[in-house]
Parts: sequence; structure tokens; C-alpha cells
Amino acid sequence: MTGMPVLLALVLATAAMDDAPAPDAAVSLAEIETLLSQQPGAVELAWTRLSRHGLPRIEPIAGDNGRSRVTFLYKAGSEVTDVRLNSVINAVRVDWPVEDFNRDFALPMQRIAGSPIWRLTLDVPRDVQASYSFLVTGPRGTRRVSDPRNLRRLRGGAAEALLTLDRAGDLSPLLPVPPYRLPEGQMRQIESEALARPVMLDIHPAATGDADAPVLILYDAFNWGERAPAWEIVHNLVEAGRIPPMHVVLIDQLDPASEHSRYADQTAFIADELLPWLRAEFGWRLAREDVLLGGASRRGLSAAITGLTRPEAIGTVVSLSGSFYWAPPDEAPEWLARQLGEAPAGAPRFQLAAGSLEYVVTSTNQGHVMLETNRNMAQALTAAGYETRMRIYPGGHDIAAWRLALADSLQALYGPAD
Repeated sequence: MTGMPVLLALVLATAAMDDAPAPDAAVSLAEIETLLSQQPGAVELAWTRLSRHGLPRIEPIAGDNGRSRVTFLYKAGSEVTDVRLNSVINAVRVDWPVEDFNRDFALPMQRIAGSPIWRLTLDVPRDVQASYSFLVTGPRGTRRVSDPRNLRRLRGGAAEALLTLDRAGDLSPLLPVPPYRLPEGQMRQIESEALARPVMLDIHPAATGDADAPVLILYDAFNWGERAPAWEIVHNLVEAGRIPPMHVVLIDQLDPASEHSRYADQTAFIADELLPWLRAEFGWRLAREDVLLGGASRRGLSAAITGLTRPEAIGTVVSLSGSFYWAPPDEAPEWLARQLGEAPAGAPRFQLAAGSLEYVVTSTNQGHVMLETNRNMAQALTAAGYETRMRIYPGGHDIAAWRLALADSLQALYGPAD
């Protein structure tokens, strides 16, 4: 009799193996729902079947050629009480306006048959690339967790996972580059009177060492240095013959207090301190037309203000999802577009980009959403006589999509004519 339980276990295990799909077959969510409803303890078996082919699950939608059905899955501990998806793709589902991010924008996931496996399914445009993570709540609070079953990620520690659908476009500019193929970068610090602080710079000279090479100056060394190294994007485009060699300079951050001066302190730092320092320290010529100043969100707004107010110093502004809804206190939204006069001789060029998912009304933009305010700014610049290009990229307010928008902008500026 003592052998009967063992024999029964073997029979059940064999039956479970017989029921398992072939290695190359993806089990349906309905099958997993049924399995866990009938066998609540079969969590590990269910999770193995669900994640066998990697996550998230991406499936075609019958009759819809423009979107894919994406199912996000997360296996949590028994103590977890809530799991939410944190991603710009939530825009396809959220109700407006968004006043509290966790409550209104991070989408709740649901347990499968009361198990610790959580799921959420969204229909997402097939050209989107976006980062995502999970907000996991337990007795000790909420923590952000990347998707352990997705090997596509941004760079850096604890990096977010990437959702990349089949029409995401040319990803070759984003390929990692071995360090030995790149000129050695330098971390330098300069004292800024304009900003009243030391500024850390991450500097990557052009591979050719050419003093006449253009320079790409970007705000936010965390995004463009750790999460999506801009110098690798530049290197890949140079190697492919799409742009000429160029220097890359990353500024540590955009000071939040700069909005109180309408970003005049940032303008003074760039034009009167940083550019003269780069010329003196590295011997770079940096003619006005060879200076590209850029950034995303508020950093794109600040770059645009600098280009407009100091056209003798800046040749090109690259603004990705620029916060052009912004206005100083007691001013109406979209203030900068109303400040434009006729473009002077030798005015900077403008490369503007905004995401196709940047249409959500928030308490910050008060209905002046990124997509429309960037269109409005591009139209105002063009009407004032500035050479302006506006691109709508597939994605949202997210470095994952900004990487491709930056590559596209550089190629539009320096690539061969069609």
C-alpha cells in the first residue's frame, strides 16, 4: 500500500505531460485559465507553459492589420496584492484626465483564476517600441520590477524591458557597440556661474578626431548615457555612412528651477560657458552651423528657447516631445509659440518630434497634449520663417522611442538627399 501514492503521482504526472502542448506550440490563455481553475496548485506548470516562448505574448488580431494583441504576464509572490503595468502604451486604454499617475495611468493587471499569475492584454499599434515595467504592491509598499522573462531591455542597472513589435522600423542604429570600437569618453566638470553649480559632462569625441566635426549636445546624461547611449547611436549611423562623424556631449541634467528664469540661465550656460569651454579645452572649431542642441520633454523646450534667443550660437535644435504646452505663471499655455518674431538671417534649423501615443490629457498639460502642441509649435516656426521638420514617431513619452526619433533626426539633418 505504501507504493500506491507514489504510483498515483507518477500516473498523474504522466497524464500532465501528455496534456502538455508540443514544444513549439503556444498554449492559449483559456487553456491556462481552465488548468488553474481545475488544479489551483499547478502554478509552476501553468507559468512554464505561458512563458515558454518568452514574454510578453504577441499575437495577430483577426481583421486588424495595424495592431497586435499583447499580453503582459507577471508571476508574483502570494503576499502581492496589486500589480500594474507601467508603460506609455497604456495610453490606448486609460481614461482622461490623468491626475494621479499610479491611479489613473498605470493599468491594473488581473489574476488568472485567483492564482499569483497576473495578466493584462492590450491591442497595440504594430509600429510601436516602448519600455515597460510592473508596479508590484505588497506589505512593504510598491516597487518597480522589470519583466524577468523579456531579454530585450534598455541599458543600465534594473533597466526596463522593451516591447518591440514587428513594424518598429530600422533598429540598427540602436545596436550595442563594443567599447574598443569607440573613442574613449571623458567625464569632465565645469563650474557654471549661470547655473550656480558645477556641471558634469560626459564627452565623446568624434572617431576621426576632426576639430571641424559637428557636435551633438544633449541634456540628460542618465537617459542618453546609461539607458540609451547616444554616442552608440551616432557611431552606428556614422559606420553606416548615414551621417558624418560628430562629437557627443551630454549635460548631466536640466535644473528644475530654470523655469523660474524662463530657461534664460540654461541659455547663458550653453552659449556663454559651455561652447567657449569646449572650443578652448578640445580645440573644436564649432562654427554655429555645426552646433546641435537637443533634449526630450522639458529639455527639448529649453533647447528651443536657447536656439531662438541665441541664434548666433546654435545651428540646429533637436526637440523630442518638447514640452511646448508650458507657460510661465499667469501666462496662457503654449507661451513659446507666441514669442516668435521673423526668423533672422542664419536662424537655426528645428527638428521636432512627438509620439503618436502622446494624446493623453493630464493635470500637467491641462488638455494641451504633447502631440498637438508640438504640431502647433512646428507650424508657428514655419510661419515665422524657420526651417522646420516635424515627425510623428510611433510611441509615447519614452526613451525607447526617443532613441529612434534621435536617429531619424540626425539622418534628416545630415544624411544623403533622397
